[in-house]
Amino acid sequence: MLNLDWNIIWTFVNILVIYFFLKRFLFKPVTEIMEKRTQTIEDSLQDAEDTKLEANKLKDEYAAELSHADEEAAKIINEARDRATSEYNRRIKETKEEAARIMQEASKTIELERKQSIQNAQAEIAGIAMLAASKIINKNMDDSKNKEFLGIS
Repeated sequence: MLNLDWNIIWTFVNILVIYFFLKRFLFKPVTEIMEKRTQTIEDSLQDAEDTKLEANKLKDEYAAELSHADEEAAKIINEARDRATSEYNRRIKETKEEAARIMQEASKTIELERKQSIQNAQAEIAGIAMLAASKIINKNMDDSKNKEFLGIS
């Protein structure tokens, strides 16, 4: 018949008790710690991925802003260049107009001085001619000839 060995049964019972004891006090806490650790690692990896995505997004935004800043700087430089060219052309035009005005005034002054010189010369020539005529008349004519010259008898 069957002979049961109580040692085997007690060993089996001891093994079951140890198994449940270990399951309750060792395996379950270790498993929870490992799950928490796994969750912490996954959270850290997700945070790192989110941070990486945010950094890439910021990098793209900064690159776009930098590109926009370069375009803005080029636009400002072109506007400044256009204003400088416009100012240069305006000043050249003003200078040419001023030079033309000065030349016109100088021409008028020269013409006026030339007319005055001609008038002065004519006046001097007339004065000299009168003086010469009076000297000639005084010298060459006496009273009778003056009366005869004037048509007085």
